[in-house]
Amino acid sequence: IEYAIDRLVKCGVREIYIVVGSNKDEIMSYLDMNNDRPNVIFHYVLQKESGIDGAVLSLSSKFSEDEQFLLTHSDIIVDNEIITRTLNAADNTGSDMAIAVALQSELQEFGLVNLNSDGLIEKVIPNNKIENGNYVVAGSFLLTGKIFQYMKDGTAFNECFNKYIADGGTVAGGIWNNPWIDVGQPWDILRATSYEIGKLKHSIIAETAEIEHNVQIKGPVIIEDGAQILNGSIIKGPAYIGKNAFIGNNSLIRESSVICSNAKIGMGVEVRSSVIMSGASIARLSYVGASIIGPNATLHSGAITINQRRPQGPIKTVVEGVEVEVPLEKFGAIVGPNSHIGEHTSLEPGTKVDSNTIVPPNTAIGGYISSEK
Repeated sequence: IEYAIDRLVKCGVREIYIVVGSNKDEIMSYLDMNNDRPNVIFHYVLQKESGIDGAVLSLSSKFSEDEQFLLTHSDIIVDNEIITRTLNAADNTGSDMAIAVALQSELQEFGLVNLNSDGLIEKVIPNNKIENGNYVVAGSFLLTGKIFQYMKDGTAFNECFNKYIADGGTVAGGIWNNPWIDVGQPWDILRATSYEIGKLKHSIIAETAEIEHNVQIKGPVIIEDGAQILNGSIIKGPAYIGKNAFIGNNSLIRESSVICSNAKIGMGVEVRSSVIMSGASIARLSYVGASIIGPNATLHSGAITINQRRPQGPIKTVVEGVEVEVPLEKFGAIVGPNSHIGEHTSLEPGTKVDSNTIVPPNTAIGGYISSEK
């Protein structure tokens, strides 16, 4: 959400409607406490109906028929230029509406578009239809209040553009050829982390961070207030060490790793290309590679996440009860909040551990590990 807000603010937007659902209190509290952007006003709108259609319809009373507004999905990691490119596409073609479109085949679940030689969209193909399109919908839009007329008649969001075009309107395509990451699957957290932290060019180390004398820092890093890094440890940037995080003796934090606030890394631990969330603990002599360790989860001594199939083969994990193939060569484990992985336990590639789950020590385990077992 912060990234989405930054995209809009950098493009000159000063009034932002944020559609919230069941987690509204957490989001509203966070944003109200952390809104240090001058002259930016937040409005919160409760979503009553599900899906993107419900989210857009919840704004129907906020804009008149001819009033233009920007819509951007909050689970997208992309440069703010995608907004200006979409606005420019509308200006260049004299269109009231525009859709950011990308050339990425993996994103067909968001809908496809056919774009003509004038930069205008001829047709939007919904994500549940298998047809040929030359671009995918990339999650940023310039809209007018007319969109609500179609939606109130029961037309799905993407289908509204087709009806608008059939009624004589024009919709421009803002072509985007740069990185575009939808954080919709677990592995996308690792992709987004690598993309964002890869932008870091210089180290930023807080004065209150405690770094002992023979700690080696190689490459750009961010080390926040109160972080403690003990003797013999190596931090290879780009990497992030959050507030009050603890890194024990002789540990190795490798590239594209994020150690969030209050996380604890024990002696002799190696973390590589992973996200260790707030309050998580990785005990001594453990290895975490290409993995996501949830808040307050614990990997006990000698636990290992294996992140590559041997012999080489596809890695699979479980998403919403369905086994899917991970589009990465290396992917370790997803460990849910408050879970415990026992001593000397190995988690196979793609293992998903439910929240509040206890995995016994001295085991090799894979697949989906439910808290009910």
